[in-house]
Amino acid sequence: MRRRTFLAGLLASAPALAHTPYGQWVTYRQKHLLIGCHREDPQTYALAKEMVAAFEHLLPDAKARVARAPGMGRIASLMGTGQMHVAILDSEDAGAMAGGEADFRPYGPIPLGLLAALEDGKVLVAVRDFREDHAWMVAAAAADSGLVAEDGASSLDWHPGAAGFRAGQKMPEVIETED
Repeated sequence: MRRRTFLAGLLASAPALAHTPYGQWVTYRQKHLLIGCHREDPQTYALAKEMVAAFEHLLPDAKARVARAPGMGRIASLMGTGQMHVAILDSEDAGAMAGGEADFRPYGPIPLGLLAALEDGKVLVAVRDFREDHAWMVAAAAADSGLVAEDGASSLDWHPGAAGFRAGQKMPEVIETED
C-alpha cells in the first residue's frame, strides 16, 4: 500500500514529459502557409508536397507546409472555421464544398476562391477572406511553379487577389490596422 501511495504521489508531482503543439497552433498557422490536402485523394498530397517545394524557392517567407487531413470533411471543417486558408482539392469537391452540397452539407457553404487550376482536375483554392495580397503572391508563385495546368477549369470564381495577378495588376497593398 505504501508503494502505491508513493508512486501515485511521485506521478502527480512530476512535470509532464509529453509535448503537444496544440496550444501553439494559432501561432503556427500565422507563421506558416499551410497547404491542405487529404488522405482520401493521394494525388492532393503529392501536389501539396510539390507546391511546398516550389514555394520554398519562390515564396520562402511563406514558410509553406503540407497539412494532411484524414478526409475531405476535416478540410471543410478547418477551412469553414478559419483554421486553414489554402488547400489542394479535386475541382468537383471544391465546387461542392463552396456550395455546401452533398457530403459538405453539414459544414454549410464555405466561400472559396480559385488561386490556380492544377493538373488532373485539381485546384488550389483559398477561403474568400484570405488576404488579397497573399492570394496574389500565392497565385504568382503557383504560376511560376510549373504545376499550373494551362487548360485547367473550375466552377469556382477566382479569388480577388488571384484575379488581380491574372489580369496583370500590381500586388494589392494592404493597410495594417491596429486591433
